Amino acid sequence: MHKLLILAVLYCACFAAARFHFYDRTFLGNRIDLSTMKVLKETYENAVNKNIVSSPLGVMMLLSIYNLGSGPACKVEISKFLGEADSKNASDSFKELSVKFSEIDPDNLAVADKISVSNLYNLDETFAESARGYGCESETLDFSKSAEAAAEINKWAAEKTKGHITEPIGKDVLSQDVIVALFNVIYFNGHWHVPFKAEETKEKDFHVSRDSVVKKPMMHLLQSLYYTESEELGAKMIELPYKETGFRMIVVLPNEVDGLPSVLEKAAEKGLLSDVFRLRPAGRQVDLDMPKFEIRTKINFNDILPKVGVSKLFSEGAAGIVKNTSVRVSKVFQEAFIKVDEEGATAGAFTGVIAVARSSNSRPPPPMKFTVDHPFLYAVLHEDKILFVGTYSA
Repeated sequence: MHKLLILAVLYCACFAAARFHFYDRTFLGNRIDLSTMKVLKETYENAVNKNIVSSPLGVMMLLSIYNLGSGPACKVEISKFLGEADSKNASDSFKELSVKFSEIDPDNLAVADKISVSNLYNLDETFAESARGYGCESETLDFSKSAEAAAEINKWAAEKTKGHITEPIGKDVLSQDVIVALFNVIYFNGHWHVPFKAEETKEKDFHVSRDSVVKKPMMHLLQSLYYTESEELGAKMIELPYKETGFRMIVVLPNEVDGLPSVLEKAAEKGLLSDVFRLRPAGRQVDLDMPKFEIRTKINFNDILPKVGVSKLFSEGAAGIVKNTSVRVSKVFQEAFIKVDEEGATAGAFTGVIAVARSSNSRPPPPMKFTVDHPFLYAVLHEDKILFVGTYSA
C-alpha cells in the first residue's frame, strides 16, 4: 500500500511597470508559456468565480522535483507536461531556473522549496541529494499531530510570502497517513516604472458582459508603452514595466466584451509568448484606463492536472522519494493572492500535493486609447518566464 505525500507551492508577489527592454526567447520560456496557458484555461473553466490568480510555474517546479523519484509512467506524463521527452532534462532545466532566481535580489524575487517528511520515515538519499540541487530545505514533522504540523508549515509560508499567505494548510489537510510534503514559494515585490496617480483613479463602467455593467475604480495613466494586436487571439495587448529589471506585466484585452473564453482557448493552443515578443513601442502615448483589483484564489489541481495530461501521479507509486516506501500523490492544491493598485501589486500562491500509499517640428499624434473595461487576461513575467497569470471579470 502506498503512503501519503503532499506537494505545496506558495506564491507571493508585488508588482508595478517595466523598462524598455531586450529579452531573449528561450526554449524553457516557451515550455512554461504553453503549459501555463493550458492550466489557466482549465482553471478558468473549472472556477465559479472568474476572478483568478495562479502560479502554474510553482506547480511545474514541484512536479519537476517529484519527478526525481516518481514511477515510470508518471515520469513520462510529467516530462511531457514540462515540455521535455527526457525526465532528467526536464528536472535539470527547472533546477537551473531555481538557481538563477536565487541570484536575484531577494527583496525583489524569492523562490524557495521545502520538503517535510514524516518522523517515521527517511528520504531516499539520491532523491534528497538531487532536491538539494534546487536549494531545497528539509525538515521532519509528526503528521499525526496535524494541528502542530500545519502550524509549522504555515509559519514557513507566512515568512516566505512576507505575511501575505498565512494559513494555506488547514489541519484537516494532514493526517498520520501523510509521509512527505513538498512546498514551493515564489515571492515577487515590484513597483511600476511609472506609477499611476491615485488622484486620477475614478469610478467608471466595467462591462461584466454584454448585458451587465458595474462601476469599478479605474486607474489612469498617460505614457509611452509597448503595444501589439493579435488577430489569432482576437485581442490587443500592452506591457506595463516594473522598475525591477526584467519584470513586466502583460494585459491582454479581448476585442469583444465576451471574448475572454475564446482568448483563453486559443492561448492554450499557442501560448502568449509569440504575441508578447511582437510588442513594440506604440509610437505615441497610450491613454490607459484599467481597474485596480485584489484577488485571492484557492485551486484544487486534482481536477485540473488530469485535463492537461498529468494523472498517473495520483495512482502510480513513486518508490524513489522515501526510503523503502512507495508513495502516491493524493492532493495537489494552491492558494494564490494578488493586489494591483496605483503603486504596484502584491501577489502570492500556495500549491500543495498530497500523496497517499500507493520628430521635434511636427505635432505628436494623439494618444491611443486603451480602456480595460471588460474581462481580461493578465500575466507577470521575468524576462520570458511567466511567473503567474490570471483573469479579471469583475
